[in-house]
Amino acid sequence: MNDPTDSEAVSIVRPTPEEYARRTVTVDFLYLNNESCDRCMGTEAALETALRRVGPILDALDVGITVRDVHVSTLAAAEAAQLAVSPTIRIGGRDIQPEYLENTCESCGDLCACEGAVDCRRWRYRGEEHSTAPVGLLVEKLVRALAPNGMQFDDPGESQAYQLSSNVRGFFESSGDDESDCGCGC
Repeated sequence: MNDPTDSEAVSIVRPTPEEYARRTVTVDFLYLNNESCDRCMGTEAALETALRRVGPILDALDVGITVRDVHVSTLAAAEAAQLAVSPTIRIGGRDIQPEYLENTCESCGDLCACEGAVDCRRWRYRGEEHSTAPVGLLVEKLVRALAPNGMQFDDPGESQAYQLSSNVRGFFESSGDDESDCGCGC
């Protein structure tokens, strides 16, 4: 088959018939900084551990997982990806914890050239708050998504309309015209 377009927005995948028949679950890992932010790095490591733990289930159900690693580096990219808070994990396009918490992230604050605070996501699981996504939470959400009916939420009101958080907007917006401004919005 010839390439139907020269556009970079179209990608052509040629799976084998066996691969095509296999159901695939998409997991999105969206983050602002996975090289210096302890929360982003810790959540990425937890996701990797959770994926290893559900491996035998994937094989048994003949389900594949595609992980999309999305580094959000601009305000326009945050809006395009509908990133409300960093880090975010979505399964099947849905945030696994749509009602999120944020608080000051010391490692991201250290990246800031000014002396402002940067907030990152906190995760709530089994009545406790965590600075990185708990492996148990991720395993539970992945197993739910692997079930024949896919990602089902207990409460239909759990899903919310997208809204960019003021913190993510502030992370990218410059407070002045000074080119040396770090962009955190402080």
